[in-house]
Amino acid sequence: MVRRVRLGRRTASERARTWAGPPPLLVLATLVGFGVVPFLDHSTSPPQPRAVVVAGDVRSPRSVEQHVALPPAALPPGQGGHLTSGLRPVTLKPVDVGVATMNMYRKLAPADAAADARRLTRHPGVDVVGWQEANRFGAVLHALPGWDTKTFPFGKRNSELAVSWRSSEFTLVSARQRQVARGISSLEGRYPFGNRLVATVTLKHRETGRLLTVIDVHLPQAIEDLDRPGHWRDTINAFRARNQLQRIAAAWHGAPGRWVVGTGDYNFDVRADARHRPAGGPRRALAGTAVSSYQALGTDVQPTHWPTDRRIDYVWVDRAALTEGEIRFRGQWVLGGFHSDHRPLFTKLVLS
Repeated sequence: MVRRVRLGRRTASERARTWAGPPPLLVLATLVGFGVVPFLDHSTSPPQPRAVVVAGDVRSPRSVEQHVALPPAALPPGQGGHLTSGLRPVTLKPVDVGVATMNMYRKLAPADAAADARRLTRHPGVDVVGWQEANRFGAVLHALPGWDTKTFPFGKRNSELAVSWRSSEFTLVSARQRQVARGISSLEGRYPFGNRLVATVTLKHRETGRLLTVIDVHLPQAIEDLDRPGHWRDTINAFRARNQLQRIAAAWHGAPGRWVVGTGDYNFDVRADARHRPAGGPRRALAGTAVSSYQALGTDVQPTHWPTDRRIDYVWVDRAALTEGEIRFRGQWVLGGFHSDHRPLFTKLVLS
């Protein structure tokens, strides 16, 4: 019997046995979908994915602020990544903030202290103030119109440190105070002083939501040799001040927020300190941590302590933030017309 060989088209069952791809109905449905879907109504947008909240800049332990960020690949090289086609880099609106420091002088009459505080906070460019010798003037600072103030209890009174801010610009996030050096009595040394503290106040900028931390301090008196400016005086005060400066530098590393600034009366002339660079002096103690407005803008301003003709009141900014352009100095001024023996130092900063 001769088997007939079929050379024509195969039957459907034969095709099913030899086809290795998807089922024919699935192929047909896919083709219809591509042909029809583009003409459907898409007026209702699909739900947008929620932004991922990631930890803030991880360059240092103090950077703990959370913020919304693009994936790392979308960041420009200056922010730790590479620009990817089709994604826009993160940009922050620059913010102008005025930061001032002022020693109120503890022996002032309350009326004179109130006049000084109102004069400084009425300045249109000032937004944040770090105060020293304010332990008797808490009521004055809490009564400033349009401003909020953080004072700290210390024993049965307030401590001498306080921080105030313009309430329309900032709101309080956290505040703490630490003792960093023990004071001495008149029996222990020629120039008695109280315990030395560091106040750390973190504020949230209302418009941007970013955090600004202020580190406010006051070093003891009688630490610089006025007969040899730029050299330490041979006093217990100077020894305690050197220890205090080391602890101030350490406080910066734990400070939260994108922006960190420092205010304070350092009782050491900035020009003499820059000229002689004494071991443990303000400039050397904070060299790896902070930069003062004097270093960035020069010292061609009036003395802040007019009785001794010295510039001893400082505003500092975080060194890493300054290097990376997150903080810039715009200008500095020493303001006049105050009752205190200190004139306030006022600096204008650009924060981004």
